[in-house]
Amino acid sequence: MNWTEIMTAFQLQPQEIEQVTDKVYKIRANDQHYALKCMIYQEENCGKWLAIQQYLEQNRIYAFAPIIYTKDSQPVYTDQQMVYYVMPWIERANQDQPVDEYVTVMHAIGQLHGATMQDHPVQNLKDRQSVMEDQFQGELTQYREQMLQTVRQVEAKRFMSPVDLQLCMYYRDMEQIFDKLELWQSEYLTQLETTDHMKYCLCHGNLQPSHYVLANSYTYLLNWESAYMTSPTYDLAVYFRYLFQYHDCDVTKLKETFSIYCQYVPLTDFEKSLLAMQLLSPVPLFDSLTAQSNPQRDILTVSMDMERAYRTLLFSYEMQEYMYRQLDSAVD
Repeated sequence: MNWTEIMTAFQLQPQEIEQVTDKVYKIRANDQHYALKCMIYQEENCGKWLAIQQYLEQNRIYAFAPIIYTKDSQPVYTDQQMVYYVMPWIERANQDQPVDEYVTVMHAIGQLHGATMQDHPVQNLKDRQSVMEDQFQGELTQYREQMLQTVRQVEAKRFMSPVDLQLCMYYRDMEQIFDKLELWQSEYLTQLETTDHMKYCLCHGNLQPSHYVLANSYTYLLNWESAYMTSPTYDLAVYFRYLFQYHDCDVTKLKETFSIYCQYVPLTDFEKSLLAMQLLSPVPLFDSLTAQSNPQRDILTVSMDMERAYRTLLFSYEMQEYMYRQLDSAVD
């Protein structure tokens, strides 16, 4: 890393440089503090990053922390190996009154999605409806068979490992999750028949606590380079599933914040069905099962990964129950 070239590009005179993570540096320069983010250079991504930043500026979207332009009026500097961008260093505010993080984040992401909302036709999905139905059924059958086969294999052992015992304990809950996933798939296909457009918006792309900062009751989103246009449910699914992996996640509070989000972006039953399917996806759990056969993974790590994936699904199950009661098509 050539610090002289980088600092010259951003017209900064560093007084102190502190490495915070492997990708982030805190820089004191010009009597102010800045954050420098570095990423591996990928030519195909540079155009996307420039387009996103241009879109944010043209539409006056202020959800993301502002960036410092180079002397050549570019949002990033690249040396053909790495890409760098700079923004003001924003400290998390210490306030006398605690800030409800879930609420402020949902306001921030709701404002971002609402300000960039577009209607996207779903005719291509309608054209593939029969194919999707077969795909849903095939995947669900595969999930059920794989889970049952794995449990039968471990039950046949004389001595079970801790991971084997976990699998046996998960089985009954996983069957219920598969049933709910099947229900939501059916709801999705039913709603698709009467849906002409779905919402598309600018999504953060990797929403989690380390990618935003709360300052004075305002949430600044960080790391805009992963942003892209897609259904708003993708941001919600990534955020919820990240939080759901922790045992102290306040699902009750997240249900309340989901209602706050829907004030900005009123999701249709079709979009709620899509979100529920994303939340109930068992793929991470099956990925952790596959990791058992990897000799480079120790049993404790595999066990912890499995427990996080299982906990994510349990909390997702609780969230989808709440969402189902919010469906316009729900029968009391």
